[in-house]
Amino acid sequence: MQKAVLVFIGCILSGFVTAQDTLFIKDDNDSAVPYAQIALQDFSGKNTKYVQSDEQGVLVIPTIFYANSPQLIVKVNTDGFHQEIDTISRGTSYRVRLATNTKDIDEVVVTGQLGSGSITNSTNKVKVIDRATIEAKGAVNLRDLLQNELNIRVNQDQVLGSGMSMLGIGGEGVKILIDGVPIIGRQNGNIDLSQLNLSNVERVEIVEGPLSTNYGSNAMAGTINLITKKPKNKGYDINVGAFYETVGNYNLNLGVTSRIKNHSISAYGARNFFDGWTPGDNWIEFPKKELADSGRFQQWKMKEQYLGGLKYSYKFKKIELIPSLDLFREKIVNRGYPRAPYQISAFDDEYVTNRQNAGLEIIAWLKTNLKLDVQLNYSNYKRIKNSYLTDLTTLDRKLLAMSEQDTSRFVLYFNRVTLTRNNVDKKFNYEVGYDINLEEGFGNRIENKRKEIGDYAVFGTFNWAPWTWLNLKPGLRFTYNSLYKEALMPALNVKLGKKKHILRGSIASGFRSPSIKELYMEFVDINHNIHGNSALKPEIANHIQGWYNFNWNPKKYSFGFELSGYYQDIHNRISLSQSADGVNYSYFNIDQFYARGIQSLVKVGQKQWNVNLGFNYIGTASNYSAGRYAYSPELVSNVSYQLKNGTTKFSAFYKYTGKMVAYFVNEDASITQSFISDYNLLDLQVQQWFLKKTLSVSLGGKNLLNVTNINAGSGTTGGAHSSSTGTAPIAWGRSFYLNITYLIKSKQ
Repeated sequence: MQKAVLVFIGCILSGFVTAQDTLFIKDDNDSAVPYAQIALQDFSGKNTKYVQSDEQGVLVIPTIFYANSPQLIVKVNTDGFHQEIDTISRGTSYRVRLATNTKDIDEVVVTGQLGSGSITNSTNKVKVIDRATIEAKGAVNLRDLLQNELNIRVNQDQVLGSGMSMLGIGGEGVKILIDGVPIIGRQNGNIDLSQLNLSNVERVEIVEGPLSTNYGSNAMAGTINLITKKPKNKGYDINVGAFYETVGNYNLNLGVTSRIKNHSISAYGARNFFDGWTPGDNWIEFPKKELADSGRFQQWKMKEQYLGGLKYSYKFKKIELIPSLDLFREKIVNRGYPRAPYQISAFDDEYVTNRQNAGLEIIAWLKTNLKLDVQLNYSNYKRIKNSYLTDLTTLDRKLLAMSEQDTSRFVLYFNRVTLTRNNVDKKFNYEVGYDINLEEGFGNRIENKRKEIGDYAVFGTFNWAPWTWLNLKPGLRFTYNSLYKEALMPALNVKLGKKKHILRGSIASGFRSPSIKELYMEFVDINHNIHGNSALKPEIANHIQGWYNFNWNPKKYSFGFELSGYYQDIHNRISLSQSADGVNYSYFNIDQFYARGIQSLVKVGQKQWNVNLGFNYIGTASNYSAGRYAYSPELVSNVSYQLKNGTTKFSAFYKYTGKMVAYFVNEDASITQSFISDYNLLDLQVQQWFLKKTLSVSLGGKNLLNVTNINAGSGTTGGAHSSSTGTAPIAWGRSFYLNITYLIKSKQ
């Protein structure tokens, strides 16, 4: 069927190929300006077309635009730059160079939008973490990046990896994408954030609140979209990086981007190694031979990762073909304590994860502002657990019985097609399309060794802007799930105001179908005792949220203030709870779950320094807590200062995570309170550039307040994680790091 679709699309698109001229939009550093807003006007002034450049800052002008004149007036007026006016003659190509306007810089976002557009004009509230912030944090993976972000709490399971919650809702309600394609491989409901490397990521876009209308299941609490690097200039760029952290992290990465005429390519590769950590380790660690004693056990397990990818793009006329391939392999070693009574053997586990992702994207401009986007993707996730009996005198290993081994595999077939009109000259724009998600699970611990869930949806999002100060964006998604039949997900986003005062509102419905693991999988080992429940119902959410933004730019300074609040209720919330036998744990539907919160953010800055201060207060409740809300605060502060020479930058990131309280109803109807203690995180960095900013050297400290494990009170010990000790791991100890990157650029 997919081959037939591609042939059909190709036949249609061949009819839209015409002769054309080309505009190249550049900034004052000769870098491409993506998605620049452009007006093309004939000399009579009566006919004007509003268009935008592509992600490489390129605009192809059809010859039909010259119908009334052999020349056109070109007006480029895009956020972050001063307006530029010039002319172009038919049959030529031309470069427009824009001067940066530092007081008007605005980021471009794509998540939940009708194509690419200004973050200020977005009806959804989108948060962007750019490449500069990723580097300032010394973030190797998504866990490092989100650890001190407001409204996000990162948790750690030393076998299953790093998880998160957003707006008080667990990671199973958060959709994680890479360039719009969903990631599979959830363990205990979470994508392991430490497996998502950032060496090839240009920025991370975060939308809080449901985007189920756009992205379907799991996008209830929010959506995180990792946008990868793409070639911006002609020629090539080569990035080489090396990272060392005193806790025992050794990382190397290489990235190459190149664009020659209609061809572009992006390739990357990385190797990350962590030698493990446990309380009491030396604060500076180098690889060495370890004694086979009780010190062989590590709280943070030894981990090695290899990853690489390749993306190629070819443009011809109005069509762009983008095939891609990404590969990932991780090995975690879990060494056990020496066994009594002689201490000469131990049980060890190894967890090997392999992830392959192959995709093809076809982009076609049917008209100047009418885009057809076809995504075809295949994802394969495989996790193997092998258990050994290790002889500590000879270090020989013996594979244990097959019942102690485990292999689980998940495959996702993803197809998404959208037709988008995004014309700034029109009051009405839209995006309509469909997507197909077919997931298969394989393994001895899955019921009948194989299960599948199909999710088929059609959706539409519409943007109506009757005036420049008002945007209305309704949306509707109709989903047919192979297990749960039909579901309807409406949404309405409203934006009022312009740059200085902006009000946004959102009313949306969310949907999450139970995963194959929650329905059919058993996960039982020395640390876990979890059983699936095939009787689970899907989660349905209702969400309302509002934001107020105030932005003021007096002369050399900038000031921003944000205030927001939200409320969400989830029917049939899926939760991991104790079974009736008191021994096993399984997934159950909680009748009702509620979350509500308020958040404020203040930003002050100028050319050299910036200060951000944010606070939120989140409460959650359920029928297990008899409707009683448990609240928890968060406070973040980020400070950066750059010297006048522009080659030295200081950064500080602080986060206070308040005490988290939860309530549970006992069998005798009494209420038990549990908690996780509060804690503080502080990271510092100084970054120095050399050789015309092609060489960057960063020295930093992470977790300088040395938070490792925090207390987890009654009601949280034991349970599904049977080895729980009444503490929750937050981070390894205080560490310092050195990060070196070198950029090699071809001469333009």
